[in-house]
Formats: sequence, C-alpha cells, structure tokens
Amino acid sequence: MEFMHPAFLWASLVIAAALYVHYRRKRTAVVLPGVSGMKGIPRSHKAWLPYLLLSLACLMFLAAAARPRSAYEVKEDKILGVDVVLALDVSGSMMAEDFKPDRIEAAKARIREFIEKFGSGRLALVAFAGRSFTQCPLTTDSNILIDLLDQLDVGSVAIDGTAIGDAIINGLNKFRDESGSRSIILLTDGENNSGTIDPLDAARAAKAKGVKIYTIGVGTPEGAPIPAVGPMGQKYYVTGPMGNLVLAKVDEETLREISDITGGEFFRAKDENALKDVYGRINEMEKKEIKVKKANRYRELSAYPAAAGVLFAFAGGLLAAGRYRVLG
Repeated sequence: MEFMHPAFLWASLVIAAALYVHYRRKRTAVVLPGVSGMKGIPRSHKAWLPYLLLSLACLMFLAAAARPRSAYEVKEDKILGVDVVLALDVSGSMMAEDFKPDRIEAAKARIREFIEKFGSGRLALVAFAGRSFTQCPLTTDSNILIDLLDQLDVGSVAIDGTAIGDAIINGLNKFRDESGSRSIILLTDGENNSGTIDPLDAARAAKAKGVKIYTIGVGTPEGAPIPAVGPMGQKYYVTGPMGNLVLAKVDEETLREISDITGGEFFRAKDENALKDVYGRINEMEKKEIKVKKANRYRELSAYPAAAGVLFAFAGGLLAAGRYRVLG
C-alpha cells in the first residue's frame, strides 16, 4: 500500500497532539443525567470519550485525504539503464558560502538537474551527516525523488559530523539486485569524522559487490568558514579553541582512494559550474539491462478511512452534544 499525499499523515499527528493537549487543559466535565445504557461507564471515561471519538474521526479523514491505494496489477519490465544511489552530505559545514548561496543549495540544484536529465534507470537518495538514513529507495519516479530532495537541508540529520563509511554501506544496501550497472555518487565537503564504519572498508565492500563509487569533493581548495546562527538570531562563524576560524576542507586523498578502490573516479567541484559538469559526465555512464517492477492498476482505499471517520464523528458528536457535555 502507498499514499499519494503522505503529508496529510504528518498533519494527523499534529492534530492528534493538539486535541490531546486541549483535553488535558479542559478536562473539567459536568455529567448530566445519564442514559441507562451508559451507566456502566465510569465518569472519568465519559469525559474523554467524545474527545477520543472526534480525534479518531480527524485521523481517519486525514488518512482518507492522503489517498491510500494498493496495486493489484504489477508487471515487470526490462529497461536499459543504471541503478544509482545519490549520497548527499547534509552536515553543518555544507552551509559554507564559497558556493552561492551556499554549498548545500548549490549541490541540491545540481542533483535536481541530474535527476531531471537522468535517462532510463533507477535512482535512490541517501542523506548523511553524523549518521546516514535513506531519504528515498530506488525508484523510477523522478517527481517523488525531487520532492524528497527538496525536503533535505542542513540539520536533516540530528547528529552532526561526516560519516562517509556509513553513507556508503547504506547506499550498498539499496542494491538488492546484484546484476546491472550499479554506482554510488557520493557528494561531501568534509573529512570522515563520525560513524562506525571506516570509509575504505566500506569501499572494499562496494568493490566486492561490483559497485563503483564516484566521489565529489565540494568546496574551494583553500576551504571556507562555517556560518552558524546564535540564540538571538545573530550570524557568526565557527571558531576553534584558540579563536581561529574553522575552515571546511575536502579530504581529497580519502575520496580519491575510495573511488580508486571501486574503479570509480574522484571529481573536484570547485564551484557551481564544475559541479554541473561532474553530474553531466556521470550521466553518461555505461547502461545495462535492469528489471523494473511497475504497477499500472491501483485500488483506491480512501473510502474505508472516510467511512470510519463519519462513524466516529457521528458517535463523538452525539456524546458531546447530548447527554454528556465537556466544558472548555
């Protein structure tokens, strides 16, 4: 099952939390003469029962708005293409401004262009800082991939740092099919200083699986200061223990070695145009036959949560406006 508009699911969490807080603040209740069928329910339960039912109604309506659907006819096609994992560094140093407006936005703009011009094949998106997570598994849907890319920013990973080895292993785990042309494009502006996996060990694991890694070092050779925002909203630049500016520099030696081990290539992206050229060259990689499963018929499931929402709303409204009234 999948949701066509998953943002509504996040909204449901916000509404549920708001209703819970409202009930906690306003839970003083006056219990009017009861219906004989409700006499067995304790008074404390009678107070929150309408809130529970109305909250469930809201959740069901939002679930319906998210448009759940399930595929009932899936066919397997063979296409000529490549499987590529895009691994993007979202650590704090990607805020450096030697790229305009900064490294992270310049990188996302070039990745977006790469996705739009990408030929046949599948793309996945992995983000990393002090740890790594999957933003999107392998997909042929470029629109979904771009939407998920736009949601990434510095701070998307709560733990800061640069866990290059973890990002590579996460990328390898996206390739369930051992055949075809498979590559990881790893974009970073720093040196490995976090995570649990050594980058070179991760590169050797990639070589064993036949996966090439193309590394891209983002930033000028001399490095750039890292901007940050203080508690009062003031902008400043990160300094070291002696008060000197901390410059974010690319660990070119390690990135070259990662690429050499896997048969890939290292690129130095010194500015936005260079980064654009890098992705242009990678887009010309050798393409092989890969299998893609596509669903071409779906069963819409919105009616089920919508019907449940109507029932919950009716029951909750009946209790709230009838024999039992919650003040607030």
